[in-house]
Amino acid sequence: MGVVETIQQRIQKLGWKQGQVFDGALKDVLVSHATEQFSWVKEADACILFSQDCDLQHHSLENEPFVEFLCAQSIEACDINFMYGKNPRRLHVEDRDGTCFHVQMAHRIRILRDLIDESFPVTDKELTKESLSTLVSWLSKRYSRPAFPDLFNTYLSKNKKLDNKLAELNKSFPSIKRFFFKLDPFSEIPPTDVYNLEIRILLQGSSFDADLGLDKKEYIERVVEELFSGPHIRIKDVCCSYENEITLFELSYYKIWDKEYLSSRYGFVQ
Repeated sequence: MGVVETIQQRIQKLGWKQGQVFDGALKDVLVSHATEQFSWVKEADACILFSQDCDLQHHSLENEPFVEFLCAQSIEACDINFMYGKNPRRLHVEDRDGTCFHVQMAHRIRILRDLIDESFPVTDKELTKESLSTLVSWLSKRYSRPAFPDLFNTYLSKNKKLDNKLAELNKSFPSIKRFFFKLDPFSEIPPTDVYNLEIRILLQGSSFDADLGLDKKEYIERVVEELFSGPHIRIKDVCCSYENEITLFELSYYKIWDKEYLSSRYGFVQ
């Protein structure tokens, strides 16, 4: 009688790891075993494995019963508005072959690990290192993003040009990665009071390889100040910084902000 392979050994033989892309017939095999069977599962062009590597090969099926994938649609090119985790529900990523994908936070499938054997697909396609890093950060941000005060969100949502203006800004300056807000007070206030807001705009990359001169950074700062200031929001400071120009200690005083926080709950329809 032969030795029975463990689930860890079976997955090791397949070479599965976080960030791998399964498309075409490989995707079809995966989704046929999925616990979820929605229309968007069958319509997907690819599945992206996002379970963490240690969880993939965990010895206990009771503690880690599933392998998790995101269903993805292939697209011609990545849209800067959906890169770097700017949108908490939608993301554009790229694999090492240059294929771009659109993924949605809710479009996930799971496969029971105890079903996995040598008949499951093997792939050599995977996300770029940068896209994988963004994907992992984006997934975790869903459960840790800050909840700004309702009144502050209401004031912002009254600016009906906010969505289009931010999209134009992202298109003109694709190196804009994130917005960080320092709001005082970080609570509900009486209608007669105002919020004080400091904004840090994080730019992709290093100042040593900068493609934005001081004049362009100052332009971005002016546009952002005009965009977010209002009768109940006083802008105290706006500053553009490359990733090497700001420390984690400094950012600890700020909270990530993106326009998706302004849902239809506040009358903001995108």
